[in-house]
Amino acid sequence: MRLSRLLLILLILALGYWLLTRSGLLSGKSGGEPTAAPADKARTAAAAASGRAEETGAAQREADATSPTGSISENMTPEQVRSLLGPPDETVTETSETGAPRERWIYRRAGKTVVFENGIVVRID
Repeated sequence: MRLSRLLLILLILALGYWLLTRSGLLSGKSGGEPTAAPADKARTAAAAASGRAEETGAAQREADATSPTGSISENMTPEQVRSLLGPPDETVTETSETGAPRERWIYRRAGKTVVFENGIVVRID
């Protein structure tokens, strides 16, 4: 009789353990959901990072494409132009028809030429 009770207790404990592991209470996982392999998790994380990198690159290209040249206007000083566009790629000094000193600042990247007469912007090409 003792052996049968011991067998019954072992059977009940084994059944309880099996139920607890199937329900996920002991393992921390839910019983019905399959777990992803580490390689699959790594692929998913790499794809997400690649997507974020592409979004960042697109935003950077868009920011580089927009230049502040629209804010340059006539009657600005060289300091104001330089603060908006930076130093020019090329500077050409000449004399106007009236004898006033004229400078052309050429910005190749922005595709602009700023013409100064007497230290003030008179034309933007």
